[in-house]
Amino acid sequence: MAQAVRAAPVRRPIPARRAANATAEVRVFVGVSAAICLLFVLALLYLAQTTAVASRGYEEQRLARSLAELRRQNALLEVENERLDSPARIEAEAKRIGLIRLARVPIVQAEPVAAHR
Repeated sequence: MAQAVRAAPVRRPIPARRAANATAEVRVFVGVSAAICLLFVLALLYLAQTTAVASRGYEEQRLARSLAELRRQNALLEVENERLDSPARIEAEAKRIGLIRLARVPIVQAEPVAAHR
């Protein structure tokens, strides 16, 4: 039984034209790959920018709502302050705790105080 054995293929030098085509194909592949990577990076930058703008928009809306609520509370506090500072309320509260209005307010003259050495 004899087996046929194939001889190892002989490597032949690549003709110059074929080597130039291979080099050109590699350059095209690298160029296309670089263009795809550049487009991917630009897409990521665009998405990052639009996400940041949207986030700032939501934050602005939240702050605007907060400002409106604080202005409403401030208006209510101003009304409450005016009510509490009204002379009629102060007089009613004074009467309730037993204070009376004097007809004449006594004025006490202050004597000059001299420092003793």
